Amino acid sequence: MQLKFLGTMFTVKAAYVWACLLLYCPVKACDTVDDLIGAKSQGDITIGGIFPIHGLVENVNTGNKPNAEKCKVFDIQRFIWLQSMIHTIEMINNSTLLPGIKLGYEIHDSCTDSTRAVMAAMRLLSKTNSSENCVEVRCNYTDYQPIVKAVIGEVYSELSIPIARIFNVALMPQISFASSAAILSDKLRFMSFLRTVPSDIHQTKALAEFISNSHWNWIGVIATDDDYGKSAMTDFISNTQQLDICIAFQEQISSFVGSRQHDEAIQALVSKIEATPNANVLVLFAKSQIVVKLLKEIVWRNITKTWIASDAWAISRAVASMPNIKKVGNIFGLAFKMGQISGFSEHLRNLKTRPGAVNKFIEEYRQLRFTCSEESHDVTMTNKSSSENYSISGSLKPASLHTCTKINESIEDFNDDYLVQNIEPSGTYATYLAVQSVAHALRNLLKCHEGTCQKNSNFAPWQLLEALRQVNFTEVGKPFYFDKSGDSVNGYNLIKWITDKGTVQFKTVGEYNVLDRKIYINDKTIRNITEAVFSNCTVSCKPGQRKTVNSSQTCCYDCVPCAEGYYSVGWDVNNCLKCSIDQWSEAGSSVCFNRTTQFFKWNDGFAIVLIVFACLGVILILAVVIMVTLNLNTPPVKCIGGMFCYVILFSLILSFVSTVFFIGEPTSYGCYIRQPLFGISFTICVSWILIKSFKIVLAFKFDPVDRQKMMRLYKPIPILLTCNVIQIIICTLWLTLKGPRFVKSYDIPKIILLKCEEGSNVAFGVMLGYIAVLALFCFQLAFMGRKVPDIYKEAKFITFSMLVYLIVWISFVPVYINTDDQYLPAVEVVAILASNYGILCCHFLPKCYIVYFRKNANTATGVMQRVSTYHRNAANHGQSSALGESLWT
Repeated sequence: MQLKFLGTMFTVKAAYVWACLLLYCPVKACDTVDDLIGAKSQGDITIGGIFPIHGLVENVNTGNKPNAEKCKVFDIQRFIWLQSMIHTIEMINNSTLLPGIKLGYEIHDSCTDSTRAVMAAMRLLSKTNSSENCVEVRCNYTDYQPIVKAVIGEVYSELSIPIARIFNVALMPQISFASSAAILSDKLRFMSFLRTVPSDIHQTKALAEFISNSHWNWIGVIATDDDYGKSAMTDFISNTQQLDICIAFQEQISSFVGSRQHDEAIQALVSKIEATPNANVLVLFAKSQIVVKLLKEIVWRNITKTWIASDAWAISRAVASMPNIKKVGNIFGLAFKMGQISGFSEHLRNLKTRPGAVNKFIEEYRQLRFTCSEESHDVTMTNKSSSENYSISGSLKPASLHTCTKINESIEDFNDDYLVQNIEPSGTYATYLAVQSVAHALRNLLKCHEGTCQKNSNFAPWQLLEALRQVNFTEVGKPFYFDKSGDSVNGYNLIKWITDKGTVQFKTVGEYNVLDRKIYINDKTIRNITEAVFSNCTVSCKPGQRKTVNSSQTCCYDCVPCAEGYYSVGWDVNNCLKCSIDQWSEAGSSVCFNRTTQFFKWNDGFAIVLIVFACLGVILILAVVIMVTLNLNTPPVKCIGGMFCYVILFSLILSFVSTVFFIGEPTSYGCYIRQPLFGISFTICVSWILIKSFKIVLAFKFDPVDRQKMMRLYKPIPILLTCNVIQIIICTLWLTLKGPRFVKSYDIPKIILLKCEEGSNVAFGVMLGYIAVLALFCFQLAFMGRKVPDIYKEAKFITFSMLVYLIVWISFVPVYINTDDQYLPAVEVVAILASNYGILCCHFLPKCYIVYFRKNANTATGVMQRVSTYHRNAANHGQSSALGESLWT
């Protein structure tokens, strides 16, 4: 409940000093003490009550004399709460809860004034059996016996605070049913204060939680400029910041209504609301009188918003009965837990003072309700038929005083449903719980069991306070108890205002649990209502987007699509998440997809073609092997190497076989062996060709002197071994230091490429470069011997085969560098096959042709005739080729 009338509130020190002055005995509260008592009933144990039945004090003394003051503005709602206390006490007396024990009550009117509240507290704390109504000054109040054992009240927190400090003297239990200021939870300062409602700290958390769950992040906050409004606004904004909710504007408005300045402030506030179109949700911490005036201006300007009401007006009938209230928009609010009190409606319909009891409030209500006196103009209540004449001060104008009814029958016998229609369920139920908690504490303290209680009412208030702290009973199927701060853990009801046939109904659509600090929505339609309301600085970022904040307000941002390889699932996320390494996503994606695994598969059409060519090459080599075996001593076979042909042909088979390791799913072993296998096997072939080229040059190119020198260098086996040992050393160092390995490449979007990484590209280049150097030597030597006898055209074939090799591998380099997909291995397979077929077709197949199709060239006689012819022609040009015959044969 809001803090109000701060100007009349005692400071802690002043209240304590004034209380100390009154503690001297005897001190009379006033000339007629009974004038201070509003309602009283005798009992074995008396419970005190302090209620703000009147709204203000007239003729507040200026400090010259402490004269008696007159209370004005009778508050129907507070009167009903008071009746809830009386009815609950009567229910307990008529039940078996406290068998043999009758509860009495003494209730005072604070008139919504801290001074009157302190006077009432002093009266209730005065010593029992004392005609002087004084409070004794003692060093120890352990066995002190005041006239009441506990006090129910106050409503307003700023009234509960000073009287709670006074009750601290004797640890008098004070149970409030509406004071919700967070400071009252401090048990070091308010040791005997308890309450049947939660602390305000939970209210602001609950409101922020509801707004967050509704996906609103751009709201306005309006509060009164009293302590209640300031404290609520501060706590609420602190909670919203933790939930990434931004405040579009925050405004405070005076809690004193009726002045021209206040009207102008209201108009300025509404203008600001109009100027903030995206802030369609407004949180309002204010009294119902201020809310009425604000909403009237809202209706007049035809503004529709979603309103979030604090507990001060969440179930206010004064606001709900305004004309055209539904035009202001949706209204949600938090109200204290509500419940039904058995027989309370019937109690209000037959409102009477019980025999032996005193209830001046009932008498005043009857006078105002049925005699139509001038004082009835100052009755604060809801006009059920028409609220157009609801004044700003909360009073009803005389012209439409529906509360005043002239009747001819006896007032004592009259009853109607007016009070029943004005029941505010949360306040009455909280009052009921306050009395019930005292009764259950008394039951435990007096050890009531088996239908009897100890007849001992001489216990001190602090003993009852201890019992109250341990109280735990069930109401409406739920346990009720006080937490360690003396607060209720009942939580709040989430209220939605529903208009049914022109009447506003307060529908409970959810609740807030103060224990787990979560809000629960019970009505599924609320989600549709909240989703239809847009109250955001910018449009929410969809899944697949992220926020980029461009201002100091974190709620004002731009939406940027997630980059490729990133995703976001929720709305309004700050950062996109990176897909796992085995997944991918397109730009602006809200989900990641599994990558497709790719490699150069066996069933690929290109792979099948290459396999066919590799197999054909092996078949041709086997055919050549057969030809060589059958014609081993013929000149063509001797020309290509004789017995040494088997080594060359075997190396070609290994070169063809190496292509198998480039096709299919790569393995670590396959990656490790395939390049060295090709490099070494093909080096054997090129070394053999180099020896042949050297042999040709020696036979036909050099003069006799140089020929003799070169003949000493012509050692075929050492040359072959030397060339291949160098390649073996290169490959060994490569495999040892940084060899090829199997890897998964994620460089291509959507694909996991299984491939062999060469490890050291330098070593790979050196291996191929070394073969290229040998090929260049072969090419140069073959070119030098291009004018040899053309019986077998060896030099031309060597030149052509090496030219094919060089062209193929020079073309291989740029293609290999710029290919990075599953067909990368195919590039090298093509190069290997082309090189192999170059050697096979240029060196072996021509000899096969000669063996089988040119019989005259397949004999020693035919060869010698061709060589002799070449020698005669060479002699005519001054050249000699005496060694030609021996070299060719």
